[in-house]
Amino acid sequence: MADDTLWDMKPHTAMKHAILRRYLQGFYPKLSRWHDRIMVVDGFAGPGVYKGGEDGSPIVALDALEEHSDFANMGDCSFTFLFVEERKDRVDVLQGILDERGVVANVEPRVCHGTFESHVLGALAELRRQPGMPAFFMLDPFGVKGLPLRVLREIAEFPKAELLVSYMYQSTNRFRATPELQPHLDDFFGMREWRQAEQYKGDERKDFLRDLYERRLGSIGMEYVRMFEMRDELNQPEYFLAFATHSPHGLRVMEDSMWKADQSRGAEFSDFAAPSPLQGVLFPPEPDYANLETLLVGHFRGRRNVPIHEVNDFVLKRTDFRETHGRTALKKAAEESRVTVDRPLDKAPNYWGEGTTVTFLPPE
Repeated sequence: MADDTLWDMKPHTAMKHAILRRYLQGFYPKLSRWHDRIMVVDGFAGPGVYKGGEDGSPIVALDALEEHSDFANMGDCSFTFLFVEERKDRVDVLQGILDERGVVANVEPRVCHGTFESHVLGALAELRRQPGMPAFFMLDPFGVKGLPLRVLREIAEFPKAELLVSYMYQSTNRFRATPELQPHLDDFFGMREWRQAEQYKGDERKDFLRDLYERRLGSIGMEYVRMFEMRDELNQPEYFLAFATHSPHGLRVMEDSMWKADQSRGAEFSDFAAPSPLQGVLFPPEPDYANLETLLVGHFRGRRNVPIHEVNDFVLKRTDFRETHGRTALKKAAEESRVTVDRPLDKAPNYWGEGTTVTFLPPE
């Protein structure tokens, strides 16, 4: 085994896997009720294990299914896993782990030796034969090579396809002026606009590139895109998890997963600030409801009788907050007479369903 076949797991990787696991635990049972086949593709699978024995993303994805409390009720659905890995030494380790796990009747894991670009054609062919099949693509490259936007555009053509992409910002920032890397960045963004990042510095450059990639994922036809920042042990931005989906339900489930990772903003995790497992938390952080109220008032200022579903849509699609956070922010604002909430006469004071409207009072 080569010295770099396995490597150490960092805290942000463990958190990424926690986000992935929580999402898939909602993804599998929901979609297996309505579909007889689901595909999961890990395009940069690695060896399936870290130096310390921790599970890699292929095993996380399999365990989220096979250890699910409702797995026994998913027998009518078959699950195909495509684990793509370019390095043969890592392929061998992963295949060995899968062989030891044994066979599960409705679960088919396949290890594919080669690049994601070479094997995605087969996955796309299967989706064309079953265009309504749900497919979840985990794409976690070491840099930006081998992940062109044109391939993601093909995936996005399928209505039940979803993407979880690691956009390696640190690599982009460090090597952006390297002539050998620039064509790969052109492919990654699907355009040359990323080069305008040179006019910015620090966080402004980071925000420019993050927002650009978010827009590019939207441009391929993904209606909902959510970004989550991962920082290293020096608290420097390392990469962004970019989730893209056609489904508002999928977005809700991913937002729930991300908010469990960051209970104050739902937007980032840092190895630098990661607490020790032995350290207790006396006062769990809570969302910045004042900021959310500012966003809501800024968008709906002066509007009367706004249907609650319109408020929920804004919170879900235009902010990093969850819809439940929106209701909490509105409750606080109503208590202090900054908004009024009207509910159907036969509903309880804590009802926030259909028929509820909100009036955003103008400032005095």
